[in-house]
Amino acid sequence: MQLRKIAVAIIGSVLLVSGVSSGPVQAGAKISPNVNELGLDLRENSELGRMPSILFGTTNPNDQRTYLYCQDLNDPICTKASDISGRINLDICTPSSQVACISDVWAVDPSGNKIKGVFGKSVPEDPRYNLAENPSINLPRSHGVGAVWRFPGVMNSAGLDTYFVSVQVQANMQKNPGTPITSSGKLNLGNYIAGIIPVQEQSGNFQLLTATDAAHGGTAWGSNGTQYAQDKSVCAAVDLTSCQAIRGFPANYRFGITINFGEKLNGWFHGRLHTPSILTSSWNQGESVSIEANPVLVPSLVFMVPNSQIPDPVRTILASGTEIGLRGDGVTTAQISEDLSGPLTMDLVSGFAPAYKNTATSTDSFWSFRTLNSNSDAIQKCSDNSGNLAGLVTTNALSYAAGPPTFDAKSGSLVYKVASPHFQADGIPAVGTYDLSIRSDVARCIYKFSKAPIHAEVSVVSQDGVEQVATTTLTEKDGWLYLSANGFGYSNPTITVKLTQDAPAPMATPTPTPSESPSDAASVVAITKPATSPKKITITCVKAKATKSVTGVKPTCPAGYKKK
Repeated sequence: MQLRKIAVAIIGSVLLVSGVSSGPVQAGAKISPNVNELGLDLRENSELGRMPSILFGTTNPNDQRTYLYCQDLNDPICTKASDISGRINLDICTPSSQVACISDVWAVDPSGNKIKGVFGKSVPEDPRYNLAENPSINLPRSHGVGAVWRFPGVMNSAGLDTYFVSVQVQANMQKNPGTPITSSGKLNLGNYIAGIIPVQEQSGNFQLLTATDAAHGGTAWGSNGTQYAQDKSVCAAVDLTSCQAIRGFPANYRFGITINFGEKLNGWFHGRLHTPSILTSSWNQGESVSIEANPVLVPSLVFMVPNSQIPDPVRTILASGTEIGLRGDGVTTAQISEDLSGPLTMDLVSGFAPAYKNTATSTDSFWSFRTLNSNSDAIQKCSDNSGNLAGLVTTNALSYAAGPPTFDAKSGSLVYKVASPHFQADGIPAVGTYDLSIRSDVARCIYKFSKAPIHAEVSVVSQDGVEQVATTTLTEKDGWLYLSANGFGYSNPTITVKLTQDAPAPMATPTPTPSESPSDAASVVAITKPATSPKKITITCVKAKATKSVTGVKPTCPAGYKKK
């Protein structure tokens, strides 16, 4: 079984555009404050379709210059290694699947009709990209970097019903040097990435991307190759004679995917979805997760500026000696390509705003999500004991804090930070979206709530301290709490979500009543029965997509709202 002599492994965005520097991406390089040209290359979905399944071996995981990729599971490189890491692209489930696989994909039309996806072909259709499942070491089955599916009648912007679907997972293992992978225990799988991309196949001559490592082109996690069609379209994936050129989603359609995981998921999903819904069920020793949602518009920033136009906040970052993922030598030119969900990227997006005039270089629709473990103690505690997926946070901001919102114990709120260009590429102000889906038991654990209905109070505060108006909805269904905030503008805002419950009606205090013998020094005190408090009820009021809960003895809906 050949793991991948022609494989590619990439972290961060590596898509190229005309006029922007090319070459392999370096991870963890320092940039000189005197660099001649500096810019950003920040795009969504940069990993999918660009990384055939591959495993690297190293004896020093902190030095990417020591990483070498393995030709197969018995390659001496991985036998000698102490650490194994790599990426695996999941295949479609078969009756014998045990580890992880794609079970189903579908679309939902504006009338609510479900259109089941029909598998077309793996891309690329090359035997060197095939990987057999090995349950004994927790290795999933893989063909290509993904596959083209058809959603009959669901036409993308090219007038075709073809869509590229890909799910990728990170694989890691620590082992004794000199011990083969096949006798070193199981690979740890995590950080899943899933995406659905509308595509149009274009013919031509293309080069399959190749990985770099210490023996092939420099450090690991770089790539060489081409990813463009003749019309300059970006390819979601390529074969030797064809490119799956990315196109636009149809309006008002939802898309969904079911992934079977061989192990329970204790973490969270985050990504690019709007108004998602989630269903989970048991599968083998793990669980099956189904997510359905609308695509969402996300900006990209791809540009270069001369040194004289580098803003001061960015110069401060360079002067700190921070190691940054980049393309270029870091001395004459450098184009920063970092994880979109990291704090450094948020600082760069905000700090660079004057240089790109707070306007995206392009704005495109995406449908994708990925897993990440929680970084909040309170949320982690309430998520881990369940043995199931805890929640999903999605936004259309270019850069955002990965994983669940931070829990602020002092205010009792979930706080979420984002950074994005204020204007779309066409100059229209960007409209922000934020969706939080959290399992009801996790939310009630975090806030120590009872089973009573939960209310949400959402605030969106810009960097200048001005609170913005946003349309919010809160629903609870099938064991999940769904919160959506939409319609706010981007100026490096902080989104705060405070969940509350109505306090139970207070018990009446017993009132002592004198006996009928006031002259008796040892008079008997009779306790009167507390009066019964009027019973309060809660009603739900709706106005378009907005929902409010009103509680009282005789509750009524606010002006403009109707009782649901």
